[in-house]
This record gives sequence, C-alpha cells and structure tokens, in this order.
Amino acid sequence: MMLKRQRMFQPVALCAVLIGATVLQGCTRDPNVRKAKYLKSGEHYAAEGKQQEAIIQFSNAIKIDPNYAAAHYDLAKAYLQLGAFAGAFSELQRTVALDPHNIQARMDIGDLLLAGRQYPRAKDQANAILALQPNNANAMVLLSNIALAQGNVAEALQQVQHALALEPNNSNFHAALGLIELRDPAQKQAAQAELQKAIALDPKNAAAHSALSSVLAQNGDMQGAQQQAQTAVDLDPKNIRFRLELAALDIHNGNTAAAEATLQQGTELLSDTQQGADLLWNYYAGTHQVDKASSVYAALVAKHPGSVPLKITYAHILIQQQNFAQARTIADQLMKSNATAPDVAVLNAMLLLQAGHADNAFLALQKEETNWPDNIPIKIWLGQAALAKGDLPDAEQSFQAAARLQPNNLAAQSGLATVANQLGDFTLLMQVATNTLANYPNSSQAYLWKAVAEVHQNQTEDAAADLQTAIAKNSNNFDALQELGALRLSQNNVPDGEKYLEQALTVNPNDVAALGILVGYDLHQNQLPQALARVQQQIAKAPSNSQLYDLLSEIQMRSNDNAAAIASAQKAMQLNPSDNDAIANYTRAEVAQGDPHAALASWKSWTAAHPDQAHGYTVLGALEEAVADPTTAEADYKKALALQPNDPNAANNLAYLMMEHHQDIDVALSLAEVAHRGLPNSPATADTLAWAYYLKGTYGSARDLLETAVKSDPDNADIQYHLGMIDSKLGNKADAIAHLKKASTLAPNTEVGKSADQALHSIS
Repeated sequence: MMLKRQRMFQPVALCAVLIGATVLQGCTRDPNVRKAKYLKSGEHYAAEGKQQEAIIQFSNAIKIDPNYAAAHYDLAKAYLQLGAFAGAFSELQRTVALDPHNIQARMDIGDLLLAGRQYPRAKDQANAILALQPNNANAMVLLSNIALAQGNVAEALQQVQHALALEPNNSNFHAALGLIELRDPAQKQAAQAELQKAIALDPKNAAAHSALSSVLAQNGDMQGAQQQAQTAVDLDPKNIRFRLELAALDIHNGNTAAAEATLQQGTELLSDTQQGADLLWNYYAGTHQVDKASSVYAALVAKHPGSVPLKITYAHILIQQQNFAQARTIADQLMKSNATAPDVAVLNAMLLLQAGHADNAFLALQKEETNWPDNIPIKIWLGQAALAKGDLPDAEQSFQAAARLQPNNLAAQSGLATVANQLGDFTLLMQVATNTLANYPNSSQAYLWKAVAEVHQNQTEDAAADLQTAIAKNSNNFDALQELGALRLSQNNVPDGEKYLEQALTVNPNDVAALGILVGYDLHQNQLPQALARVQQQIAKAPSNSQLYDLLSEIQMRSNDNAAAIASAQKAMQLNPSDNDAIANYTRAEVAQGDPHAALASWKSWTAAHPDQAHGYTVLGALEEAVADPTTAEADYKKALALQPNDPNAANNLAYLMMEHHQDIDVALSLAEVAHRGLPNSPATADTLAWAYYLKGTYGSARDLLETAVKSDPDNADIQYHLGMIDSKLGNKADAIAHLKKASTLAPNTEVGKSADQALHSIS
C-alpha cells in the first residue's frame, strides 16, 4: 500500500516541479523584471565607479522599455560622472519629458545650461521646479547663480537670501552667499565670515574650502590659501576645478613640481573620463612641454592600459609632435576595440583629414553622427571634413547644428565664420560675430570677423575701429593686424599700412598673407628689388616655410630669373612635396626657360621613383602640355586623380584640356567644380569653371565667377578673352570689345591673342 501511495504522489510532485519551472521561465521573459534587473545591475556598477559598465546596463534597460524614466536618469548621471555632458543633457531631457516631476533631473539640466551660458533656458528649469515646489530652496540658489553669471548681483543676493530664510543651516547656501559678497571688495570680510560659517556647519563642504582659499589668496595669506585648497582636493579628489586651483597656487608659489604632481594624480584618478585624461596635458600644452607630455603619457598609457581617454589624449599629443604614424597605430587599435566611442571617431577623422582623405573622414563621421546625434565634437569635425572636401553647404549645416546645441561653442562659431568667408556671405559673418560677442565680449577674433564683414559692406571706418579693438584685446592677433594693414593701404595710408603688416609678420613670421600684401604693393609701385628683398628677409626668419619660397619663385620669374625661380620652387617642394603652387611655379619656370623636354625627363624619373605621389603626375601633365602632347597629359592627369580624386590642379588642368579638345562638357564641368571647390580663391580655377559654364550656355554664372577672378589677376589674357566672349553672348558689346582688345594686347601672336582678334573681327 505504501508503494502505491508513493506512486500516487509522484505525478503530483512532477507537476509541481513543472509548474514551478514554467513560472520561473515566465518571470525571466517578463520585460518588467528584465529591465529592473538591468537597472539594478547598472546601479551596482555605478556605485563601484564603473561608469562605462553602468552605461551598458542602463542602455540595455532602455532597449527593453524606451520610456523607462528611471533608467534614462541613471544613464544621465553616469554620463555626468564621465564628463560626457552632451549625452547627459540628452538623457536628462528625455527623463524630464517622461517624468516632469523629477526635480533633481531638472536641477541637473539647469546646472548644465548655466555652465553652457544658456541663461534663459536654465532659468526656465528653475522656474519649472518652483512651479512644482514653491519653496524649493535649491531652485532659488540656481536662480541666484544665473543672476550672478549675468552680472545682476542684487537679484543673486535676493534669491540666495530667500533660500537661507527657508534653510538657515544649509552650508552650501552660506557658501553661495559668500561667493556673491566676494564680488564687492567692501564685502570681503563678510564673504570670509560666510564661508567660515559654511565650513563650521559642514567641515566637508569642499566648495566652501575652495572659495575660502580664493579669499585668503586675495588677502595675501598664501599659506592659508594653500591649506584650504588642499583640503578641498582631499575632500573631493576627483573635482577638476579644485585641482586646477591648487595647482595654480603651487605655480604662484614657484612649486611647479607640486603643481604637476597634483594634476598628474587627478589625471590618474579620472583616467576613465576625457576631461580627466586631458588635465595634465592641458598644463603641458600651456607651458610648451609637448615632448615631456609625450613621454609622461606613454608611461600613463602603459600604467593604465584599459583607459581609452588616456590613449586618445596620447594620440593627440603625438599629432602635435607630427608623429602621425604612431598616432595612427593608436587610432587603429581604438577603432578595433572602441569604434563606437565618439572621441575615437573624432580622432580617426582628424588623422584621415591630415592624410588628405577628406571624403573618408566625412563618411566616417556621418555614420557616427547617426549614433551620436547630439555629440558636438562629431558635428564640428564633420564640418571640418566638409570644408576640407570643399562642400560648403554641408560644412555650414554641421557647424549650425553644433551651434544650436551649444550656442557659445567657439569652435562651431569659428567654423561658421570660415564658411561665411569662403561663401562671401558677410551677412552670416556679421551674425556669427554678433553671436560670439554676446557670449564672449572680449573675443578678439569676433571683432576681427565683424570688421571683415564691415569692410565688405563698405563700412570702412567701423571696420577700422573694430580691428583696433581686436588688436587691443589681443596684440598677437596677426590676422587683425594684417586686415588693418591692408585696409590702411587701400586708403592710401601707406605708413600705417606697412606698420601694421610688419607687426603681423613680427608676431607670426609665417604670415604669408601679410607678406603677400606688402609684396603686392611693392610690385604695384614697380619696386621689384624691394619685393625680392622683403621675401628673402622673411625666409631668413622662417626658413622652413615652403610658401615663402613659392612667393620668391614668383618674383624671380617676374625678374626673368627663371633658373633662380626653378631652384626656389624645388626648395619649396623639398619642404612640402604637396605644395601645389611650388609645382605650378616649377613647371612655368622650366617652360619659360625654354627647355620643357629636360624638365619632362627629370619629372618622369621622379614619378617613376614616387609612383604613389599624385602631384608628380600633375606636373608631368603640365609639362606634356608644354611640349604639345595633350593625349599623354590627359592620361597623367587621370593618374593623379586616381590617386587623389580631389586634386584641384589635376582636375582643373584636365577639365580645361577636355574643353579645348571638345570632349564631354559635362565631365569637364564636374572636374572644374572639383577644382574650384579645392581652390576657391584661385583665378585659374574660376576661369576654368566659368569657361565650362560658357560652353553649357550658363553665361550669367560664368560672368559672376570671372568678375571676381579678374580683380585678382587683371593681366591674365585667358580671363580677359573669356570675359569678352561671355559679354558678347550677354549682349554687352562695349565690354566685350574692351576685354577682347586687352586679351589681344596682353598675348600677341599666341593662340589666345589670335582668338581674341578673330572674335573682335566678328563683333565689329
């Protein structure tokens, strides 16, 4: 009987086991259980300081439930810990959208907006908190900090006093009051008392110790200041600002070794954040110790092999040293292990741009932008890549997107200024200058942008005043010195013009633009020996600048000293094998010397030894044109473009050759556009593109291009001939005759001159 009873219970027991297994399996499939497990796991990692692992777990929870507000907020906090403020801000906004009553998330948004100088938006968050909790003292202090940042001390004082009335024993609020009182020299003692009270209420208030350090330093108590700064660092060792303040005191006291140690310790403690990894490097960069930085960071990377931020910083240091090969090795390793990290994507793009692969850099960043739509550095470097490949609309779009995310971002505004300048959009340039000055009223560069816009809007006196302000803000702003010098020369104020241009060259001996203006003025005055002497003097000051040798070569050709011009062009190519002007000057000088065949033979040998150098084939093509071998020239230009698809010289020459021989005009037009994008200020590429437009019947666009080109090169017979032909098509008979006559005069007994004479005969 007992056995039978056991048998009777066996199926029941089995059933219970099966039911239990089913229930457990159902639990593991329950998305609410799974997302909660990911959240808890992420919180565990975050508590241990493993923010990268925490981010993965919080992201897993969000994948299960995209509306999981708690996971979005925890993800935001993890990003904040890593200093990834763009990601943090995006997640905080998502948190508040899902949970409008999350007061702390709103406070965090307000703090980030305050740090980003977006004061109206920060104020909106504080007011939203007060609408939910009218007596929220922290929101009042946020309003106080916003008012203080805007210079409204009375409003700042009123708000913090309201907060203290609600929480009279809040150490942080007393510290905030002390910082406000510090603004008034007469209140220095009261400020010190408030800060000491804050410390008495909470001896671990690191911010109060830091602020008291500042007061004591102002009072000349450097020992007391040092002690308070050290206490702040000891209490909050991962606070970058406190470490910088302590290091600054060390430097002031002449103890640079202690400063360096303080910053290195911070870099090691914060090696999992990019801001922390850059801490010591910023000190080395500011003290011009790039070589020391390289050796120190090599050791840091070896000591912390898992730190991606340290490897990225080390790669940037190697780039500063122009050690691109080693930087590329690090980037390649990071691309294998951390390809999706935005800082890795930016590093990779920088190296691609340096290597001349603008298209690849652009495509790589475009892909990453879809993964990180709010990452500002990716947008800025996407703009730089677009600029490098001559795509101004995409460049403007990327810089505008970065500026919308962070209106006070100087890199975004600077990129927009570059785009505006290249487009000739001086309304946009003025807007960029105005926006920048609103955030940075002492920006020398913004005054320069404003002045450039004013010059092109014929507001020359306003421009001169703004350029002088730019120089007053930064006496080393050589661009402003150059612009003011050029402006004074254009106003026939020669002494002032020369003075400012020579100042620019003193500040920056490599400022070829300033030298070019001076040389141009000398040549305009028929002072060829003076122009030659100027360039030779500047080469003595900056002997490694290939562009100075380009300028020297051009003047030597004007002096009919072609042998010297060839030697100068060869020196420029030796210094910079990719110097397109040097290649052009060499070719012109060889042809002018009357021995293009000898030049052709030497370049064939050079190209055979350097088959991967695109510019060698470009030179060959030009020389083959000079010896009347257009078929071989065309083949060599195509070889150059196969190696470097955006080579502007090869594209320009091939386009013109194709048009001369009545080949596919659409292909020629496309090549001419590539050339002009690559060299937007070149009269030669403008002339080629204009002639392509002419052959396509787009006469208005053709004339617009040449009107600018002829100002830069008024004695170019080709440009004058093409302008004449375009004016003839547009019905501008008088202008057409004038241009054709000038072409004939400039190039008698040449193909261009004969074509101009023939056109004149048909018009008349």
